[in-house]
Amino acid sequence: MKALTKALSLLAASAMIVSVAACGGGSDSASSDSGAAAKVNTDKKANDGAQCTNTVKKTGVQKVTVWGWYPAIEKVVDQFNETHDDLQVCWNNGGQGGGEYTKFQNAIKAGSGAPDVIQLEYEAMPQFMTGTQQHLVDLSQFGFNDHKDDYTEGSWDMVKLGTEDKAYAVPVDLGPFVMYVREDIFTKYNVDVPTTYDEFADAAKKLKDAGYDGYISDFPLNQTAMLIAFFEQAGAKVNTYSASDPTKVKVNYDSPEAKKVLDYWQKLIDAGYVDTTDANTTDWTTNILSGKYATWIQASWQTGYLASSSDDANADSGFRIHKAPVWDDSTPDVNQGGSAWAVTDQAKDTEAAYKVARELFGSEEAQKIGVTDGGLFPAWTDMLNSDFFKTEKVAFLGNQEPNTITIPVAEGYKGSDFLPFQTYAYDEQAKMLKSIFTDGTSVDDALAKIDSTLKNYATQQGYTAE
Repeated sequence: MKALTKALSLLAASAMIVSVAACGGGSDSASSDSGAAAKVNTDKKANDGAQCTNTVKKTGVQKVTVWGWYPAIEKVVDQFNETHDDLQVCWNNGGQGGGEYTKFQNAIKAGSGAPDVIQLEYEAMPQFMTGTQQHLVDLSQFGFNDHKDDYTEGSWDMVKLGTEDKAYAVPVDLGPFVMYVREDIFTKYNVDVPTTYDEFADAAKKLKDAGYDGYISDFPLNQTAMLIAFFEQAGAKVNTYSASDPTKVKVNYDSPEAKKVLDYWQKLIDAGYVDTTDANTTDWTTNILSGKYATWIQASWQTGYLASSSDDANADSGFRIHKAPVWDDSTPDVNQGGSAWAVTDQAKDTEAAYKVARELFGSEEAQKIGVTDGGLFPAWTDMLNSDFFKTEKVAFLGNQEPNTITIPVAEGYKGSDFLPFQTYAYDEQAKMLKSIFTDGTSVDDALAKIDSTLKNYATQQGYTAE
């Protein structure tokens, strides 16, 4: 259990760094000449002299270069190399999130220096598939579609990048959207834990009326993918993008569904029931660990950050994971975060790179390393269906088996679209939230402005914007 807590902490630390870095470094612009597929290469000797962070287990064997920052990745690489005689992984950490993406973009501009296989967040993938910038290989040409059932529906949807029958990466992990609940606070004030957003608002008032001097939750103004998840719960699809038509984007923040979400939180904030402290800051961490927030709606990987920030990661924090509140019975399961292995257009032997991308976490042993040592929430259906994963206990959550809650969310999630300039969109989101909750701009005006801003930016970058 201590090993699991440490792994969750490492994963959460990575997630925080990536969240701050966002998706910097990719090309935002589209080309008027669209759709050129990434090339396939067949040089089996080009990586013979590649320098690796890991120790390659078998000499004289073809190498495939990999960039990745997953916790415990070196252990996964060693397991692959020990069990494969035809290929050996040469791994390096190219940076986390934006740092790696900048390095990848520099290699793209130079025409060399990229790895064969690269870890990319789902939300970062479109920036490397804009117009003629098709720098990720379609893996369906190697039969990857035959393995679709090995992954959740939502993770598979995201590596399709809006296409019908292509797949541009191998899914690895997800971030099911759930609610962290201080059950002891609800018990103390004799308030039921809410399951719907109507009940959530009612519980906020009841807690305050009963003498609770904290907030039912926080709605941070620095949220990025978290806000997308809130919008998706209400049925809003603010981004649409497809690698099949990569010079077109659709932006739809100015919708009744998005307005519903922001109006809801504004009422709770105005009533003094919800805080707006920026998430994952020192003040926020102090607030949530001291009991100032009775709930926190977020991806399940947040457990590790909270545990690692507490005085004792193996002590019961009082938090338990519940399903996130819903608007009604039609509210979809949603997700925040996750990443995959993509094969780059600079891969020396493209098919060998595909094999590594698919098989690095392809065995039960590697997947167990991923979820125990690495703290990953898997996109792999075999692991999700296993008693090993379902019954995993977390000391920080009072030995709760949280995956009984998170697994159905991951299985129910259908996928999301992200823009090829997602970093810019997130920056504009932050400005929008500040304008509403700090400066007093109306929700209607703020949504209209971000819609206009993003569409104008898309047009300036050469996209056709809807």
